Amino acid sequence: MTLQGDVLSNLEFLAARLHGRRSRMAEGERLDALCRIRTVEEYARTVFPEREYLGIADFQRQLIEEFIEELSRMKAQLTREESGLIEWIPVRFEAENLKVLLRSSITKVNPEEAAVHLVHVPGLKSARVHALSVAASVTDFLRLLESGPIMRSLEKAIREHGEDAPPFFYEAAIDKGYLKELVRRFNALWSGDREEAGNLVRNEADIFHLVLILRGRFNYGLSAEQLSSMHVLGGAISYSTFSDMLNDSDPMTAVNRVVMRVLDPLPFERGQSETSIPVTVLERLAWHRYLRIARMTFRRSHMGFGAVVAYLVIRRIEIANLITISEGIRAGMDPDAIRVRTIPRADIGGAHV
Repeated sequence: MTLQGDVLSNLEFLAARLHGRRSRMAEGERLDALCRIRTVEEYARTVFPEREYLGIADFQRQLIEEFIEELSRMKAQLTREESGLIEWIPVRFEAENLKVLLRSSITKVNPEEAAVHLVHVPGLKSARVHALSVAASVTDFLRLLESGPIMRSLEKAIREHGEDAPPFFYEAAIDKGYLKELVRRFNALWSGDREEAGNLVRNEADIFHLVLILRGRFNYGLSAEQLSSMHVLGGAISYSTFSDMLNDSDPMTAVNRVVMRVLDPLPFERGQSETSIPVTVLERLAWHRYLRIARMTFRRSHMGFGAVVAYLVIRRIEIANLITISEGIRAGMDPDAIRVRTIPRADIGGAHV
C-alpha cells in the first residue's frame, strides 16, 4: 500500500474512533443533569467516576490533560501538517490564562483573586503565575513570555500603540497571536483538508472579529484605528467589511452586516427589538452557530480530516461547558442559571435557543 493509502486508512480508523467517542460526550440532557448536581465533589465524581477527587483545580486540570492526551494519540494517524494544526489547538487554554494575568497586572488586582479565574492547565506554575500577575507594566509582562506567535503579537501591539490602551486591547493582541498562527497552520494543509476544515477555522476568526466590534468598539470605546490592526486574515469577514463595522454608529448595524456569516438570523421575543439583545447573548449565539457548524462538519466529513477538526471543536466546547458548570456549582448558582451560561444555550427574553 502507498504512503497516501496508509495515511488515508489511519485517518479513517481515527475518524471511526472519534464517532464512537462523540456519542459519550456531555451534551443535551446529560449537560442538564450535570447542572443539577449541588456539590463540586459529586459533580467531579460523576464526570470522572474512577478518579480521586482532589479539588476543583485538579478536576479542571484533568479535563484538559485528558484532551491533550487525546490529541497526542491522534498524531500517529495524521500527516505532519495535520498534526501541526491540532497541536496548536490546546494553546487556546494558555492564551485565556495569559489574558486573565495581563488584566490582573494592568488593573493591580490581587494575584489570589486573579488565580480564581485561571483555567488549570498542565504545567501551570504558581511562581510564573504570580510573576505575570504582578508585572509592573505591559512591557514587563511581555518580557516574561516565551518567544512565539502570542508574544510577537503582543509586542507589535505595544510597539504600535504604546502601553496606555485599555486591557481589552492587549487581550485582543493575545487572541490575534493565537488565531494568526492557527490560520498559518491551516494554510499549510493540503487542499482537501483545507476544504473540509475551512469553515471551522474561518468561523473562529470571525467570532473574534465580532467580539472586537461588540466589546472593543462599543463597550470599551477603542478607536477604529486601534482595532483595525487586530483583523486576522483568513476569516469570512474581510478587512474591508471589518473596517465598515468599526465605523458603524451602533452595534446592531455592525452585527447585521455579518448575519449568516458569524450569526444565524437573530431570534426575538414578542415586543423585543434588536437593540435589546445583550452583547453577551450575541456572542453566545455566535458560539452556538460555531458548534452547529462543527456538528454538521462532523457528520458530513465522516471519515475525513474535517471530522477530526470538528470533533476537537466540539470537545473544546464540551470542556468549556464542564468548567463553567464546575464554577457555577462552586458559586452556588441555580441549575437553570448555570445551564444558560453553557453553549449552545443562550437566554433571550427568557427563551432558550
